[in-house]
Amino acid sequence: MSEKWYVVHVTTSFEDTVKRYIFEQMKLDNCPGLISDVLVPTETLEEQLKGGKKKKIEKKFFPGYLLVKTELSNDSWHFLRNIPKVIGFVGGKIKDGKLDPDSVPTVEQSEIDKMRNKIEEGTLKPTPKIMFDKGESVKVTEGPFESFTGIVEEVKVEKGKIQVIVEIFGRATPIDLDFNQVEKI
Repeated sequence: MSEKWYVVHVTTSFEDTVKRYIFEQMKLDNCPGLISDVLVPTETLEEQLKGGKKKKIEKKFFPGYLLVKTELSNDSWHFLRNIPKVIGFVGGKIKDGKLDPDSVPTVEQSEIDKMRNKIEEGTLKPTPKIMFDKGESVKVTEGPFESFTGIVEEVKVEKGKIQVIVEIFGRATPIDLDFNQVEKI
């Protein structure tokens, strides 16, 4: 049997803690390599705050879950089950008091590679928390056009800006605004 990736259910918001516990416990138990890798898929999002400030936040793809690479056996199953905040393998069934390895679904390496690529892209290219679509109605919340309403004409995600058509003195006028200067109606 060779190592494969499995999904492990953990207490939500303790994913990083469980990952740390796994590696610490392997050192204490002198069983390095029992779990060869642990992945907590996250992406970095950029949140626009008032005043043009930006804040980066980490968001988990699968809150309450992490991925472990191991050779599934009773040893690895018991090891993980005894880690604080671990609930168990997703899909695992118990047969005669032992984990039935055939009942635990695996995650293909290609899927893990896709996740890792998405993690790298998300970290390198932060995305705004709030997205706008062309044709959507918005209200300007700050700046010289505060309280004006308009229609989104263009969305520039990579710059965190949108172009909004507002009516000024009876004429449709395009204005460029930061995502944090408008809100959806």
